[in-house]
Amino acid sequence: MNEIWLSHLEVLVAERQADFRREMDALRLEREVVMTEPRTPSLAQRYAMKFGRWMITTGERLNRRIHDPIPVPRWYQSFKIAR
Repeated sequence: MNEIWLSHLEVLVAERQADFRREMDALRLEREVVMTEPRTPSLAQRYAMKFGRWMITTGERLNRRIHDPIPVPRWYQSFKIAR
């Protein structure tokens, strides 16, 4: 009984290994195809990249303004509006 069970298990393991190898070969081939052909970004991707760059530059400016604030001038009497 054990010999039959072990032979079936060996066949099952061999089939799963073969399936895994075929899947990995397909993924490797797909990765090679993607890496070899130059792909121009679509219009939506270009606008998303521009928007991302704008967000980064705006965030950097805000960060500079918060962490390196310009000193506020002191209040002098001469600043008051003449009545």
